[in-house]
Amino acid sequence: SIGSGRWISSPAALAEVQLLRGRVDAILTGVGTIVADDPRLTVRPPGDPSKQPWRVVLDSYLRTPPSARLFAQPGPQEGAGEVRLLCIPGADEAREHALRRAGARVHGLRGADKHHLDLRAVHAWLWEQGARRVLLEAGPRVLASHLQAGFVDQLHLVTGSVRGGRGESLGVHLASAKLLERRDREVGPDAVLEAFLPGE
Repeated sequence: SIGSGRWISSPAALAEVQLLRGRVDAILTGVGTIVADDPRLTVRPPGDPSKQPWRVVLDSYLRTPPSARLFAQPGPQEGAGEVRLLCIPGADEAREHALRRAGARVHGLRGADKHHLDLRAVHAWLWEQGARRVLLEAGPRVLASHLQAGFVDQLHLVTGSVRGGRGESLGVHLASAKLLERRDREVGPDAVLEAFLPGE
């Protein structure tokens, strides 16, 4: 089943995420986050619902369920941008048709190998489509690959008090990163790390 995740951030930290979503052209995530958490990735108050960034999913083999909450009609005071699924060319045609019927736009992009999309091709495509500010809201694997590739220029990292998460820690990647203009603060019970990273 999808959507078995739970909130690890406080309401105050989640409100900050809504503000960030309302300031970007696209929200980028991985299919693992869609399957685990079934997020909407919409803009809600205190963000500006009139802003409707694309909701872009890295989904090499089109594993996004057509029943995902991404495809539900937006509610009142909810800004929902187009859903764009990025896959490896030749992904399952029946799944592609089902996802298009659900409301997705599906784009085949070059793969780094037969299992993973090429991040450089992903970001080149986003740039060509006019996306200048992209918010990465994803799990540790997608986040780590972006950090390793030098595709992150600003961090807004929230650490909640919930224990017991799965997946690799970002600690190893952040420990070796050169953080510029670092700012540590608290939002409700959560800790927030903000910093810039030097370009590639």
